Amino acid sequence: MTASQIGRGEFAVRVGIAVLIVALAFGLWRMHDILLLVFAGVLVGIILNALAHRIERFSGLGHRMALAAATLSLFGLIGALFYFFGHEIAAQLGELGAKLPAAWDDLRRLISASGYEAQVNAQLSRSVPSGGTIIAVLGNVVTGVSGAISGLLLATLGGIYLAAQPGVYQTGVLMLFPPERADALNRAIGRTGYSLRAWLKGQLISMLFTATAIMIGLAVIGVPTPVALGLIAGIAGFIPMIGPLIGAAVGILVALTIGGTVLWSTILLYLVVQQLAGSVIEPLIMQHTVKVPPALTLFGLLAVGALLGPIGVLLGGPILVASYVLTRELYVKEALGRPLED
Repeated sequence: MTASQIGRGEFAVRVGIAVLIVALAFGLWRMHDILLLVFAGVLVGIILNALAHRIERFSGLGHRMALAAATLSLFGLIGALFYFFGHEIAAQLGELGAKLPAAWDDLRRLISASGYEAQVNAQLSRSVPSGGTIIAVLGNVVTGVSGAISGLLLATLGGIYLAAQPGVYQTGVLMLFPPERADALNRAIGRTGYSLRAWLKGQLISMLFTATAIMIGLAVIGVPTPVALGLIAGIAGFIPMIGPLIGAAVGILVALTIGGTVLWSTILLYLVVQQLAGSVIEPLIMQHTVKVPPALTLFGLLAVGALLGPIGVLLGGPILVASYVLTRELYVKEALGRPLED
């Protein structure tokens, strides 16, 4: 076999490998909904595993029993909260839904009066559902909520399985890679899990603070449905940077129906609470772990949303944390050989 034939053979092998990589990437992208569900299950498993380890430490129970206790305690707490506050939350969410159309009308009138009617009001008219499409919109919302509930149940079940035997699944992943890379990958997985636990802890505490502060503040100011608005602000805080804006927009929109000092007090309340949560509470909690730079977070969320859709944005925070840590550990540290500051 001549040198030219060998060269053509190597080139063909490389082209084949490149085609396989592209095909694999395309296949993974086509299955992104399933991959997001798996990632959500990993997050649930991390939460349950962290709770189980704490129960193990203080009670002396085995891992399986501690995991069962953690799962029952967590869902028992959620059930108790819904039992005691579910009726009030449901009532306020219904009242909030009834007020939002009037708030949209007030916003449109305000924009029309500002002199930008031709540009902004036309865009709002196209964006706001008309009476003829409201049934279709409600149908889409119901379908989306049903899908979200089904996905949450599957992620929870998968998370329980992952938390029950985390070593089995981690070993299975390591077996897919060459033995000489297994140690580095194992360290990277451990570091990623630690960073995700810290990030989730910080986010949950920040969300709880935001929800409680907004509820109390809106109740004092006199804005309707403070419990529902506080709950929306807390849940929206799970999405970095974009989420707080969404939570604030809903509350300010409701305050717009009252106007005057109530509106300006509401804007100030959201600004102060979100600044405290983002600039004081989260940095104090997350000072011992990796924090993704703000610019990278913003553009990363845009990229995740473009590639993976709304569910990707919802999980954008932990996706960015995991991607950032794995890139640092496996590419910057291992492949490039550059030291990292822990």
